[in-house]
Amino acid sequence: MAGPGSARLERVRVEPLTRVPAAAFVAAVALLTSLIFWARGSTDSGVDPYFFGEMGRSIANGDGFAGFGSLITRRAPLYPIMLGGIYAVVGDDDRTALLVHCVLFVGTAVLAYDLGRRLFNQRTGAIAGLLVAVHPLLLRYVPSLHLETLLTFLVTLTVWSTVRFYFDRSMVNGALVGLAAALTTLTKAVTLLYPLVFIVALSLVIRSARRRGEPVRVPWRSFVAMLVVMAAVIAPWTIRNHGTTGHFVPVSSGTSDAFLRGLIFSRMEFVTLQEPPFTVAENESNAYFQRLAHEAGTVFERDDYETDQILNREAKRVLREEPMSVVRKSVVGLFAFWYQLTSPGNSLLALMCAIGAWVLAVIGWRRARLEGRAVWPLLLPVLYLNLLLALLLALGRYSAPILPALLVVSAFGVDTLLDRWRLLGRWR
Repeated sequence: MAGPGSARLERVRVEPLTRVPAAAFVAAVALLTSLIFWARGSTDSGVDPYFFGEMGRSIANGDGFAGFGSLITRRAPLYPIMLGGIYAVVGDDDRTALLVHCVLFVGTAVLAYDLGRRLFNQRTGAIAGLLVAVHPLLLRYVPSLHLETLLTFLVTLTVWSTVRFYFDRSMVNGALVGLAAALTTLTKAVTLLYPLVFIVALSLVIRSARRRGEPVRVPWRSFVAMLVVMAAVIAPWTIRNHGTTGHFVPVSSGTSDAFLRGLIFSRMEFVTLQEPPFTVAENESNAYFQRLAHEAGTVFERDDYETDQILNREAKRVLREEPMSVVRKSVVGLFAFWYQLTSPGNSLLALMCAIGAWVLAVIGWRRARLEGRAVWPLLLPVLYLNLLLALLLALGRYSAPILPALLVVSAFGVDTLLDRWRLLGRWR
């Protein structure tokens, strides 16, 4: 018998999907809430704040990414490609794209339901799906052309595929992890290293299990399949980047840009909203970068790769000469990751939702540890993105992709409280 906190690694029979109405109910609630937000935002003049729609129209018109820079201004390609496909099929209609957002949002809620069912029980799955379906931060991105709705779905799909792999470490399941992780990375490059982090974490878990005498082997072939499939899916875009820049850029640039902006955005006057970050901090960042480009004898953003190299040199200088400023921004970033730098009301709502989710997640984690259930496949991506982005530009919207994984653990906390209250009621 495994002790507290040590989930056994034999292939576990997942609880059968006996309550299809529960999954259907979760999907219906998610569709209803997303349609409400979609309808509310479908006529918003700010529906395309980052010009993804414009990129999609360029693709639909056969012009590709022409006019958007050699590295498409620090963006990954999948989201604008998706929009381009939608516009090519149905015409220049943002409403269809936003309806696809609703479908992706429903898919995220259903995946959260299935994660809860697989790792815990049917009730936890239903609670997790409903928490996702009504979460204000996740719904916020449905009615506009942000990539967060697609990214959240793909991150949740990646987590779901890693949980399947945890229970059945076949080459097919390894390949599915690689595919999901590759699509996620082609949506936002910060997820590029997560499969390696997962492989290391699972290898350590297997090593611990073997020390306890469990006959578990390391699935090397499946790990290789995971990485090969991921590399194969990303490779065409890497080849394209090499063709346009003459340099090796796996997905996108922009790491140093985010790092340097984070030094400014993490200052207290912006974190506390005494000054508006998306105007004052953004303008200060742009002026900073323009000065660096001018000192290098060029113009900021004249060429994506050239600009990236200038910012890389500045980032290295900051790391070498101003280490305490990096420590400061990283500490602030750990908390700003769960915080909206918009209005005080939105910021407070996001913060309260995060605190509530973590309190419930701690309750769920403690029970899971006592019962020997594996929770780390859900918490690992949460910690990975939180810690990574604390070093970069930690803004509240970056927490959206890993919220469903966290909310599954929170749902197990709710399930735990419901059990306690039921037992207390019987005792009385």
